Amino acid sequence: MSQINYEKIITQLKTDFNAECAIANKYGVILESKIKEFFKGKIIPQRLLSLISNSSEIANELKLDKINSFAIEAQQHNYLFTFTKNLILISKLELDVNLGKFMPNISVFLKKLSDNLKEGEIKEFSIFDFGKELKKIEITLKQEEIKKGKYSIIKDLVKYVSSKL
Repeated sequence: MSQINYEKIITQLKTDFNAECAIANKYGVILESKIKEFFKGKIIPQRLLSLISNSSEIANELKLDKINSFAIEAQQHNYLFTFTKNLILISKLELDVNLGKFMPNISVFLKKLSDNLKEGEIKEFSIFDFGKELKKIEITLKQEEIKKGKYSIIKDLVKYVSSKL
């Protein structure tokens, strides 16, 4: 399975869209980032994660099929949170950026990235035979026990001789 280079993706987004971005997994752990507020390894705040995880219920309330993203307008920047089942993309944008043009492009990008991530997943797992492993452990223990008893006579003899000296 090939590892996705998130740093390269974030750099490409900065070049193509002129936006600082961060990529997080579905649990909210930032995998890579160019946004100082969302540095690599940080966890997205719980309230934001809750909003993302409840997006389907919010969509139902609003009689929508699906919510793909939401935007937060701050004093100096807009923060756009775009999400799929497995990934969250955070974009930090200038206030003058047209979100109507930016959002569809970033949504398509994230969907393709998420699809590529799914292709790399392991689809089948081999069955682990615990019985076989336990037998191996038992054999190893028996061999160790035999080795212990094997040299006990010599150890006793050495102890006896050393006590006489």
